[in-house]
Amino acid sequence: MKGVTIFGNFTVMETFVLNGVQVDKGFDERLDIFYRVNLCPENSADDVNALFIDCYYRSIADLKRDLKDYIG
Repeated sequence: MKGVTIFGNFTVMETFVLNGVQVDKGFDERLDIFYRVNLCPENSADDVNALFIDCYYRSIADLKRDLKDYIG
């Protein structure tokens, strides 16, 4: 399958930008669809070496809500 990247048990079908954040749309081994974003915890946003956390969402509506809260 062209353009598909596998990250552990998550297979990316599509990558797009939403509110300035890269979002991966894909599925897991059970073929459930998820949206994945990498977010930085609030308390380490100014830290250059901050770890980014993979966040998985089942619905795009939940992802948009959290991005709105995260970005402002």
